[in-house]
Amino acid sequence: MKISTRILIVCTLLPFIAYPQKTLLDSLLADKHIAGFEAVTIEKGKVIWTGYYGYQNLEKKIPVGPNTIFEAASTSKTVTAAAVMQLYAAGKFKLDDDVNRYLDFHLANPAFAGKPITFRQLLQHRSSIDDNVDYLHEFWETNHGDPTIPLPVFIKDYFKVQGRHYDKEKNFYNYPPGTKANYSNMGIALLGYLVERLSGEDFNTYCKKHLFTPLDMQYSGWFLHDVDSNQVAMPYRYSDSLHTYEPLGYGGFPDYPAGSLHTNVEQFAHFLIAWTGQGKWKHIPVIDSNAIQTLTPDEFNQGFHTWFQYGTNKGAILYCHTGSANGVSSFISYSPGSKKGMIFLCNGELGNSKAWRDIIDTLYSEGFK
Repeated sequence: MKISTRILIVCTLLPFIAYPQKTLLDSLLADKHIAGFEAVTIEKGKVIWTGYYGYQNLEKKIPVGPNTIFEAASTSKTVTAAAVMQLYAAGKFKLDDDVNRYLDFHLANPAFAGKPITFRQLLQHRSSIDDNVDYLHEFWETNHGDPTIPLPVFIKDYFKVQGRHYDKEKNFYNYPPGTKANYSNMGIALLGYLVERLSGEDFNTYCKKHLFTPLDMQYSGWFLHDVDSNQVAMPYRYSDSLHTYEPLGYGGFPDYPAGSLHTNVEQFAHFLIAWTGQGKWKHIPVIDSNAIQTLTPDEFNQGFHTWFQYGTNKGAILYCHTGSANGVSSFISYSPGSKKGMIFLCNGELGNSKAWRDIIDTLYSEGFK
């Protein structure tokens, strides 16, 4: 099931290590019932280590390798935020603009109709937009391949008063926009639609032209049909009672800007290298550095929750995002000081915070130097 609230990780991490012992990680992954796993570490704008473990497909005995593609789940939100901030840097909008200036329908929390919903609030998960699980679970809890509902139709059905799936109580929280933070997949999906409205291109096309191509992420895409289907890892759920791995089929959902990126760790590392390197990939600007700084939390501003801020046991600051969906888990992180970072993707479900910490602590050692 796609998780609509973030998994909190207390990052008491062990200094950054480039080469975790394979036998140790193999044992840990087996204990957590993770079928396949890949990880990458970056430092000084370069990939310094990649590791591949287990199987992308257990039934066919296909091992995870450099070409294996995973669903990135909610770590995809970092890419959606980057697309939004490219347009912000281009002067297409201001962060405190009412999004109704750019939408082709009227959006408001019906209980607080006079309170605008802004880009800043959407990026902060403070928009008062709720995930109506009663409706969305049909997409999140079953893997049916690529979505068949176009993003504009899906968004309007959910947010327009006349929409087929508009629900004034379940689609919104009972507090004014901007006053509280609650993780919102639909808020990020709305940002994806706003990218379309601002750019004149559908979200998938925009990301291909302005992010994936310039970042050399040619084997990445929002939809299964955009990547090599033979390389996509099968999502799995482990049954404790039966002691078996259940293949769940390949997933995708209509709120895809919130969690349907398909990529591998080395390609995802290109994005992280650019993000930590003033927006440049191979010395060419891709994302405006000021926009990155605007979206990056610091000790005075922890409001932009596309990247969550945590402190290590050595007092360093780590920015990260987790992802969890049907049969998959993911993690992306970096240290703003050292610019070291790590990503992992896997076709298994890390169900609790201890499981996440165990995996992460194996990939880091006593804090960032």
